[in-house]
Amino acid sequence: MRGPNRLFAWASLLVAIVLAVLFVFHVFVVPAPAKPIESLSFVQSQAVPDFEDSRHLVRDPVRIHRFDSLVKKYSIDLEHVNPALNDACTGGLATNITVAFRGGSTAALRIYDCQGSVPKGTFVTDAT
Repeated sequence: MRGPNRLFAWASLLVAIVLAVLFVFHVFVVPAPAKPIESLSFVQSQAVPDFEDSRHLVRDPVRIHRFDSLVKKYSIDLEHVNPALNDACTGGLATNITVAFRGGSTAALRIYDCQGSVPKGTFVTDAT
């Protein structure tokens, strides 16, 4: 009896480990399918005299597709953007973006860029 019980225990442990790995992979590694973006609105601000800080609404499918491509390229979750992606400096360009998804939900994010474009690109510099 001891042999079959031990074998069953090891098999159960192996199955539990495999299921745990699959769960972690599915939840944390494979991103959820992105909601379709209907429009974007943004406003930029910078601490310089007479900086134009009016709100812009983007409904052009080409521009929305370019933004969506950046989101996918850098694996950004628009509803939970990591603020650590932003540059740590003063005097940069702040961009507040509101993303409107089909179905009525929205997401707001703030990106802060001090570097301008960089050779390899980042989500912040490319989106700015």
